[in-house]
Amino acid sequence: MSPAAPNAAGTLVFLQGTGDPDPVPAETIRWMLAQDPDLAGYSVLDVAWTSGAAPDISVVPALPPRYEPMGAYNPPATDVAERGLALAGLDLLTAPPLHRPPGTGNQAMTTAAGPAAIEAAEENLLGSSLQRLTLNLVTDVAVRRRAPLTEAASDLSRSIVFYLRRGAEARTAVAHALRMVNQDAPVILFGHSLGGVAAVDLVSGPEWEAENLRVDLLVTVGSQSPWLCLLGGLAHLTSDGQGTVPIPWLNFWDERDLLAFCAERVFAGRGVRIVDRELTSGEPFPNSHNAYFADPELYLGIRKELAVVLNG
Repeated sequence: MSPAAPNAAGTLVFLQGTGDPDPVPAETIRWMLAQDPDLAGYSVLDVAWTSGAAPDISVVPALPPRYEPMGAYNPPATDVAERGLALAGLDLLTAPPLHRPPGTGNQAMTTAAGPAAIEAAEENLLGSSLQRLTLNLVTDVAVRRRAPLTEAASDLSRSIVFYLRRGAEARTAVAHALRMVNQDAPVILFGHSLGGVAAVDLVSGPEWEAENLRVDLLVTVGSQSPWLCLLGGLAHLTSDGQGTVPIPWLNFWDERDLLAFCAERVFAGRGVRIVDRELTSGEPFPNSHNAYFADPELYLGIRKELAVVLNG
């Protein structure tokens, strides 16, 4: 395949992360690419690679009977989850302050130990008591909001369960999408979160070379691939150095995104070029996990790295 200029009319193949298919990230990527003179010619292919995941159904039948009334009006799971998360947050914010447990003051310390020992014992007792109070408070809130909170967790987990059970099928769907794009222009494989895990698994697999598909740059944002590699959770890359990444890889992470991990050190020596780039959204988690798409620095980083890759 002949080299192409970074501003050639290439394709960005987008793999969404967990949750229901959402057109907004792909639309945001299209809009942001159009603002960059070197990337404006790129088209975005949004691949429904988790289409085989379990349907969006209520989890109420699996919960204790007390939660059954929720099923009477059967609102959309996303509405239930969002309302439940918001109400749980309000419950915590409006909870009464945690009071100092009785009997933890200096007057209660009647031992003959010295001041330092008394202070240390008091701090330990106070710390364990406050910890128990906090855990009880959080548990009480979670019990009251268990149905919507479980719905929210299930919405995220459906894609994960699908990938754990049928990862090969998911990667086949991505490879099929890559066959459909113009192979005479640059191709960027862009994965967010679990989509990044699927992308890394695909290009690092033994069947990738036989596919003979063009991907000039692998881009991941908010990806758990490095973490999963250390845990032995990737399909072909292991923590003891087995497996390679044959495509230049640009990995973006945000300090405030607790689901984002760095790739350079974990995969050192196992790829053509693996580069970590930090972005700073300033958003709280979990908003930070989805804040990458509208950040101009993301596309500046892609443009620069693509120029390095394509121009040698």
